[in-house]
Amino acid sequence: MSTNASSGRGSRTPALLIEPRTVESSRSAGQRRSRPRAFAALVLATVGLCAFAASASADGTVTLSGGPLIVSVGSLGECQSSYANVGVNFYPPSGTLGDCGFFLAFPAKSSNPKALLGEGEEGTVYGFSGAAGPHITSAPTGGREYTAIEQGAVTGSGTEADPYTEVTKFKVSEEETKTDFAVVTVTTQYVNGQPQFTATYDVQNITGMAVSGGLKPAKPAATIRFHAIVAGDLFVANDDHGTGVFLGGPPRFIGGQNPNTGTLGGFLEVPSSPWSNWQEGYWDGPVSGEGFIPQDQGIWNAVRISPQPGEGVFNDTIDPNLMDNGAGVSWDQFLTEGLKAEQHATFKIVSRAQVPSTLGVQPVNQTLTVGQTGTVTVTATDNVGTPYANRPLVYSIGGANPKSGSVTTNASGVASISYVGAAAGLDTMQMFLDLAGTGVQAPQDPSSAAQITWLPAANSGYTVQSIHANADGTVTIVFVPTQAGTANVVVTVPTASIASNAIAAKSKRCKKGLVRIKGKCRPANTVSGRVTAKGVAGVPLKITIKPSSKVKRLLKKGKTVTLTATLTYTSALGGKPTVRIFHVKVKGKRHH
Repeated sequence: MSTNASSGRGSRTPALLIEPRTVESSRSAGQRRSRPRAFAALVLATVGLCAFAASASADGTVTLSGGPLIVSVGSLGECQSSYANVGVNFYPPSGTLGDCGFFLAFPAKSSNPKALLGEGEEGTVYGFSGAAGPHITSAPTGGREYTAIEQGAVTGSGTEADPYTEVTKFKVSEEETKTDFAVVTVTTQYVNGQPQFTATYDVQNITGMAVSGGLKPAKPAATIRFHAIVAGDLFVANDDHGTGVFLGGPPRFIGGQNPNTGTLGGFLEVPSSPWSNWQEGYWDGPVSGEGFIPQDQGIWNAVRISPQPGEGVFNDTIDPNLMDNGAGVSWDQFLTEGLKAEQHATFKIVSRAQVPSTLGVQPVNQTLTVGQTGTVTVTATDNVGTPYANRPLVYSIGGANPKSGSVTTNASGVASISYVGAAAGLDTMQMFLDLAGTGVQAPQDPSSAAQITWLPAANSGYTVQSIHANADGTVTIVFVPTQAGTANVVVTVPTASIASNAIAAKSKRCKKGLVRIKGKCRPANTVSGRVTAKGVAGVPLKITIKPSSKVKRLLKKGKTVTLTATLTYTSALGGKPTVRIFHVKVKGKRHH
């Protein structure tokens, strides 16, 4: 809330003559009770404001262009919004005139001008009658309807810099004396693609001012004291019943949730215009002779009763039960000091209807190795891409690595779930956006799932059971691998030992690993045999490497040959291979 103590007098347009319009309203099937048919908002029946007549619909509303949210404003500031394929967010379910809007409650036995206190100085409330409430003229202290002044045409292009904008004006008038006490100017704005619209209510105390533009300000100038109220009969996503939701913010949100679609509907606080009190609960309390359920704490009942000075309009509670609900907020800054003559007070609020979309999950499936960190990124937005910021995302993991917990979405509606896989196997992660903050998944909470397959960490180890060399130079190795993989065995023999009539000698002219044989530098070792084979985890693998023909000839001559077997095993999961080297001496048998 902000005040502007300017005293400038703007030009005023003559007040309009008005006549009542009958609206027949009904409830959808399955409701707990039927509301009475009632006289609703007023239709203009005069000329003189061409802009108003041209822009208003048959039910006295102006609809702002744009989408997907469709926003309408009535001649007394009544508000309505809807999604074309979802439905309205305030009662009634048909038409563009909603039971939602702005009220001024002048407390009993205060220092307000006597005309605002009513008979017996019991105070009074100004607002509109509505289709099924608040029936402001039925207020026990004598409520009164505003008097329409004008509605302007819609301007703007629907961008952030230039939103669609409509201005509606009405006034606080006393019928018997035909005098005016305040003018309320409602500026409604909508930006394409958003799930919300903004209403700014400017209240000007016009007492003591000169007669101008159809206004007849009350004399003398006086300070006025009031509760400023915004309240509405919730019909979120075309459903009359919902559960109460309060989000502590900042900014704070008060409203209800459609139990079928998960849509949140209600009022969002503007930080520069903080509420004094708020409430979500049953839509109405008792009204004499109309047979309503007797609940004294109903929203419309709270609006109709003009509180004593120092009392709040609402009780800062919500009702978590599924019911035909409403919501409201109040600003009480002007109860004590009051709003002085010619000054302005401004109250701003956002009306939001947020339809959750399915959670976005990346990646849905992934394969990792035990010991690595698995991360699933979740994005929570509504049907127009607006993020669900600072909301709990509850998850549970079942499978090889069971666990559960909760993370909070950031300003972009994004949260990450990360954990280290300790055991091999399949994990299935279930998650939901906890819209009500209860920790328990409700049918309307958007949810999703992801899977992580954990493979064992790479292990190329093995256990050797035996190694044996036959007299013909055949080498047999038996070993048990820890994991499936590939074995490679290479058997070598010193080159000098198989070179006929040759003497190996070191020479400075030969590089490392080479020996001089017959005047040439040759490899110090020569491959006698090589074998590659696949291994299975835990199953003995037998590999036999046959000798080369040269090794065979030496052994047939009864020579002794030193063979070197190099066993290399690599896990199918990768990682560093395991290498072991074995040296065996084979004594040949001379053949005659």
